[in-house]
Amino acid sequence: MTFFEVEYTSDDYYDCYPHKVGIYPTFEKAMEKAIALSNGENPPAEIDIWQWELAKNEYNTTRNWHKNRHDDDFKEVAK
Repeated sequence: MTFFEVEYTSDDYYDCYPHKVGIYPTFEKAMEKAIALSNGENPPAEIDIWQWELAKNEYNTTRNWHKNRHDDDFKEVAK
């Protein structure tokens, strides 16, 4: 079983830790939410999409896409 998690990080000094936005069943749904955050009135400093997969009765992250406010698009982060 695979799912995708979206989180963002603010650049506010007092609020600079990751915030979980939601869990989505497909990459496309997660990307829709991430793009909506990115195009909002006050876009966060960084947005991440994490892919989680069930392996040996526990979930592990297998892939990550990242975008900061200076990037034009999301980039897959090498593991």
